[in-house]
Amino acid sequence: MKPSQRMHGLVQHINAVAQQLGLDMLTVKKEYIFRTWVTISAPLTYAVFGVYWGFLEARRHWLEGIKSSIMLGGLVSGSAKLLTILLRHTPIRDLLHFFIKICEDYEQRGVDFIHALNFGIDRVYKIQRIIFVGYSITFLIMLLMPLVLLFYKGIRITVMPYEIPGLSIDSNIGYGLTYLQHTIPEVVGGIGFYLGDMLVLLALNQIQTFADIFQLKATALNDALERKEQSRYVCNVGEYKDFNIQALLMDLINWHQLFVDYCELVEKIYDNLIAAQVFAASVSIVICLCVNLNEFDLISAIFFLVSAYSMSVYCIVGTQIEFAYDQVYQTVSCLSWHELSCEQRKLYMMMLQRAQNMKIIVLLGITPLSLGTALQLTKLIYSISMMMMRNRN
Repeated sequence: MKPSQRMHGLVQHINAVAQQLGLDMLTVKKEYIFRTWVTISAPLTYAVFGVYWGFLEARRHWLEGIKSSIMLGGLVSGSAKLLTILLRHTPIRDLLHFFIKICEDYEQRGVDFIHALNFGIDRVYKIQRIIFVGYSITFLIMLLMPLVLLFYKGIRITVMPYEIPGLSIDSNIGYGLTYLQHTIPEVVGGIGFYLGDMLVLLALNQIQTFADIFQLKATALNDALERKEQSRYVCNVGEYKDFNIQALLMDLINWHQLFVDYCELVEKIYDNLIAAQVFAASVSIVICLCVNLNEFDLISAIFFLVSAYSMSVYCIVGTQIEFAYDQVYQTVSCLSWHELSCEQRKLYMMMLQRAQNMKIIVLLGITPLSLGTALQLTKLIYSISMMMMRNRN
């Protein structure tokens, strides 16, 4: 299967998921249908009932208030994903079409480019499987565990950490209505988390693919420059062979400009979403740890795993992007620039300067998206956890 067909299938899969939430990503003009309003109502419902219930529980006991806030990070990250999709629908749609167009153009340029495109698509599919399996298992457990405990032990716990005012979970009708109401934002949240992550991680992974294409173009230019160098030993004095160096150099420079513009565009579209996802996940981890250090809570333990793995995936991809930037810089540095003419060297120097000053993805202008950031957040979480244990004792 051609890379363009595989990318088209991937984009169609993402759009099919979005359509389940009433968020068609490929339509020219977004429409607000019934499913769209249900999706919008999910975070609003949790914000109203969850915050109100958390306030009531905090007045009774501080630990109960914290327990009611375990999904607050999910509310923040989910709202950020929803707002990004709604407010930046057009640039996201253009990006999806752009991915397909790049595949259609470069799959015609030879086996090496086809391999690079397929390798990038394989990377996305691996991440897609990890995200899908992770969200499916954890959200299914969160939905089914209250029913299992009810039928086998007679224990009544809620899917989400709040109760609806006026409905007592001690009664069968109250518990049933509460469970049904919790199921809606839970299912919408699970699908929405998966959709948002796929949109972001697809865009971020293309940076690595574009870096691989850049390396192939640089290799073609370097081969031409080496042939030019070798030709001097066999040509007569005054003879000159061009080897199409000017065209190859301009092709490389144009692709590097596209690479830089694309990286800046992705950060502009998804910067707030990525920052909200990472920091909200870290806050959720802290809250879940605080709850479980005092007493074991099943729902918070499951949500802890969701938050930890979600933060890890984003930071790992951020580190891979930094490697892609380094790859581009090293590729530019390794060009046989001494074989370029004076005018060509000026163009080369401009490209080298841009490669040296690539704008990395920074969370809220504070810290880069990388494993180093994940390590710092882990240290902070560990410190808070130790402090909680000392206070508990």
